[in-house]
Amino acid sequence: MTVNEKLEQLRTLMKEENIDVYYIPSDDFHGSEFVSDYFKEREYMSGFTGSAGTLIVTMEKAVLYTDGRYFLQAEEELKDSEIELYRDGSKDVPSINEYLGAVLNSKMTLGFDGRCMTAAKVLGIQKFFESQEKEIQIQAAVDLPEKIWTDRPKLPDSRAFVLRAEYSGKSYLDKLVKVRDEMKKKNADTFVLTSLDDIAWLLNIRGDDVKCSPLVLSNLLITRKQVIFYCGTGEKDDKKLSNIYDYLISNEIVVRDYFAIYEDLTQIEGKVVLADFDKINFTVYELLKDRQVIDVVNPTTVLKAVKNQTEIKNMREAHIKDAVAYVRFLKWFKEQMKSGQQMTELDVAAKLLEERSKMEHFVSESFEPIVAYGAHGAIVHYSPDEDSNCCLGNQSFVLIDTGAHFLEGTTDITRTLVCTKCSEEERQNYTLVLKGNLALGSAVFKQGTTGSSLDMLARKPLWDRGMDYNHGTGHGVGYLLNVHEGPNAIRYRVGSGKNISVPMKEGMITSNEPGLYLAGKYGIRIENMILCKKKEENEYGTFLEFETLTLVPFDLDAIDKSLLSAEEITQINDYHRRIYHTIGKYLSDEERKFLKQITAEI
Repeated sequence: MTVNEKLEQLRTLMKEENIDVYYIPSDDFHGSEFVSDYFKEREYMSGFTGSAGTLIVTMEKAVLYTDGRYFLQAEEELKDSEIELYRDGSKDVPSINEYLGAVLNSKMTLGFDGRCMTAAKVLGIQKFFESQEKEIQIQAAVDLPEKIWTDRPKLPDSRAFVLRAEYSGKSYLDKLVKVRDEMKKKNADTFVLTSLDDIAWLLNIRGDDVKCSPLVLSNLLITRKQVIFYCGTGEKDDKKLSNIYDYLISNEIVVRDYFAIYEDLTQIEGKVVLADFDKINFTVYELLKDRQVIDVVNPTTVLKAVKNQTEIKNMREAHIKDAVAYVRFLKWFKEQMKSGQQMTELDVAAKLLEERSKMEHFVSESFEPIVAYGAHGAIVHYSPDEDSNCCLGNQSFVLIDTGAHFLEGTTDITRTLVCTKCSEEERQNYTLVLKGNLALGSAVFKQGTTGSSLDMLARKPLWDRGMDYNHGTGHGVGYLLNVHEGPNAIRYRVGSGKNISVPMKEGMITSNEPGLYLAGKYGIRIENMILCKKKEENEYGTFLEFETLTLVPFDLDAIDKSLLSAEEITQINDYHRRIYHTIGKYLSDEERKFLKQITAEI
């Protein structure tokens, strides 16, 4: 079926259910950023393949909201459908709630699958309509796309495994003590935990239920005396549980069927419940609303953001492995370009995966690879497929944003490479982005400084020239978990409520990724992982700094030295010298000679 035919079927079902507006988010049952194929209803119904977006369908119109990362991609993918693109956050574009307010009058009905809508999202919609003095009806128990999607994939059933102590650094029981301490501080009897990365971190388990995210589809209830894990069928012979069942039972964890949580929530112990409304779904919230529910950032989210010493040691090792693989890829890439050998974006992605796969303890890519040549680079989260894949030319840039999961941790790196030659304008803009990366990576700041305070360091070289990029400068990175995790982030918007910008803490690992995107021309992004660590403590307080974990050279062919200060030149040379001395010993003589060339002093 075409997208328009699917929408017509949806409208027929809406009439049958007396629904005036139907809302299709990108979420799964757990508020995840990336979801398994089973949950990609918004993609199925709209044809838009980006990871973030909301489809809203009325009887007369369909609109899709997405953010700045995906404007160009969405414009291309929606062009053959009736769906109108709404560029979220742009001037004169109403917010989602404002749009709903325009198409819904009192007594009209908004429908959605409550399991795929976070509690915070629905409560925000209800609060908005209260402010408008409109009383709308909510129908949250209807999964209408399910009736249209006849060949829908099944729920994922990967086999989970236990992450051993030499990788996790802390036992499940040690982590559980910390979580229960946080519950006691809030006088909570029960903690409802549904976010997949938090569950995996706490239990020290991993899986493969979400592509590029080693997670296990599950839920967790923690009381003061009991822990209940909802996964698979709950039986020992279930494929998903077979490798971890004995481990769970030995740790006195009760194992139940994945969907049994919805029944158990009506019978949980005590009256005070801890839950993160940005993570639990609306169906879960509805089952809890007769109790006192405290909305907080999951204690597990805050605890796992600060890596322990084992995790930090391992993450350094993961980045060394990644750098070795990347330098081997760079040698191949430069040789291909020099010889005029034709290669496509998908060839580049495949070669990087090939080199990473050779490294010991490689698990998977940490997200879908972004390899974007020329104008494709201006599409912030463009990923090539068979339809969009293009050959690399002998000019401009190719933007390569990729990463890997190893048992030792997770990497995320972006390098923008010159394809034989680039223009003076391209070199100038590359250098401006590089200056921002250097400024943030070398920052020294007092304890208590937030990511929103640091963001301007990365943007200033661009802001000085009236330019900017439409995404955050940095995100937290999980340890063999989600490549994007909170609460640490670097962005100039402060946030609000419990999601306000948090102070950087020792042990947090965050990305440093300024960029610049010129529609129809090219894109530039330079991304390193940075570890927050203590620099010194004196009469003025405690000062922190960043250690750059990523060990891959910048492209010297893209740098306009005239725009660099003496300090910045020293920073680049010191970084490249460190790279050579750290990873050179893992390379062959020929590879080491190549590395010497691409880390030469400027």
